[in-house]
Amino acid sequence: MTFLTEEVKARLIKDLPKFAKVSEQFFNKEISVNDYKGLSGPFGTYAERGANTGMFRLRLPGGRITQKQLAFLADLFTRNDLPHLHFTTGQSIQIHSLQGPQIIEMFKECHAQGIYSRGGGGDHPRNIAASPLCGVTPGEPFDITPYVQVASEYILTLIPDFKMPRKLKVAFTNGLENATHVTFKDLGFWAQADGTFTVYAAGGLGGNPRKGILLAEKVEPSEILYYIKAMVRTFIENADYKTRSKNRTRYMVAEMGEDKFRETYNKFLLFTKRVEDLDFTVPDTTITKTGNGKLSQEELAKANGLIGEQVQDGLYYVYYHPVGGHAQPVVARDVFQYVGSLEGTEARMTGEEGTYFINLTADEARKVYDLIKDDSSTSNFSASVCCVGASKCQVGFQNSQVAYKDILAHLKAEGIDDSLLPKIHISGCPSSCGTHQIGTLGLHGFVKQVDGKPQPAFNLFKGGSDELGVVTFGEPLGAITTADLPAFFAELAQILNAAGVAYDIWIQDHEADFEALAKKYI
Repeated sequence: MTFLTEEVKARLIKDLPKFAKVSEQFFNKEISVNDYKGLSGPFGTYAERGANTGMFRLRLPGGRITQKQLAFLADLFTRNDLPHLHFTTGQSIQIHSLQGPQIIEMFKECHAQGIYSRGGGGDHPRNIAASPLCGVTPGEPFDITPYVQVASEYILTLIPDFKMPRKLKVAFTNGLENATHVTFKDLGFWAQADGTFTVYAAGGLGGNPRKGILLAEKVEPSEILYYIKAMVRTFIENADYKTRSKNRTRYMVAEMGEDKFRETYNKFLLFTKRVEDLDFTVPDTTITKTGNGKLSQEELAKANGLIGEQVQDGLYYVYYHPVGGHAQPVVARDVFQYVGSLEGTEARMTGEEGTYFINLTADEARKVYDLIKDDSSTSNFSASVCCVGASKCQVGFQNSQVAYKDILAHLKAEGIDDSLLPKIHISGCPSSCGTHQIGTLGLHGFVKQVDGKPQPAFNLFKGGSDELGVVTFGEPLGAITTADLPAFFAELAQILNAAGVAYDIWIQDHEADFEALAKKYI
């Protein structure tokens, strides 16, 4: 069965003329930001702070961008002379600083190229997340790629027809990592060695974060769509429509209790299996490209982890992680254009604001590396996760991007080596778009009273982890003013450098020392 039919594609775009009219009214200052938001979100776009420009979010199922789509996006970036691209924790790309007509035209062009951004925002099933190296990394129980593709296509069929209480996030992991947060998403599928999925549900970050509950084990891959539809039904029928801040699946578990939630969900699951036909043919996502030539161990070492070998003999991936997730448009354009010209390649966006270019021969990997090396992070700290921040986001408290780059600039100016600092996660507000709650160290935007005056600040969290089986939400320690953050991280780096030990190892025996350091600045 094919779910993404021409009829479904037409339904996803049929009311674009209506939205185009609303967009025109907004950019002409005839309607408010709130009035615009309710209609713009379903088209993957929101007004930016100041209400003079907008953002457009590409919906990239499982983070995948095909070869042809890469070539198209390179052309799109060139024609629009884009000033600002942000790689997101939702395995997507946000195009910023746009005018209304640009957004409408981009939506139409992307739709024609198979990038269906309907439901990229608003109260809809969102972009499905998946392990970015699924199908190309050794040790996987099985390749989840075809199931992610089917689920992504199916979920698009639900967008025009169902009134959701709020957004719903689905994720898959290949069983080797949890960067997609399957154990604390609204619905998560964890690949197992026996060829089945273990399913988790009703978790989430942000306000009142919650780990997901174990919903089912030994779920056959052929049944995944029944589990998705049952979750959609459970959410629609049981969510709190009156209190928007509580319209997420995790609040249903808090209200109903785990046993009642499972019972309710299983009733919808049984009903769905009885009345619907959601069987599907597994698409062929086999990689047929063959490599030629090899990269030497010296070349791999020199690339500092940005190049890796795939399970397919002679093929490589190259990792591109722009600082703060902010890609230089000219770099993104050039690398997308080159990879889009190669046979059998694609990009895989990550949940940590980077992207892998996969299925590269040795010579192709060398060229891609040369294109991205000057705009890509090479240490844990410079590969930190950072939301777009309050300069663009309407709801952000603080400018996370500026705060992070001020820290980096201070370390560089003082000649302090940052290589032993951990990757940190920074959100401009408690919403956790920078996933601060699962960072080894996390920060979220705040306002701190200093001598009776409000000052820009960030709450500091420690000890978060998204590791499979041992998920931990960080412990809040208190607020550090934005002005003091560079000095705090500089002192921490100096302590680590003197010890000659990376933070993740050092903290195991020095929690009291760390808290004493934090207390100096909180």
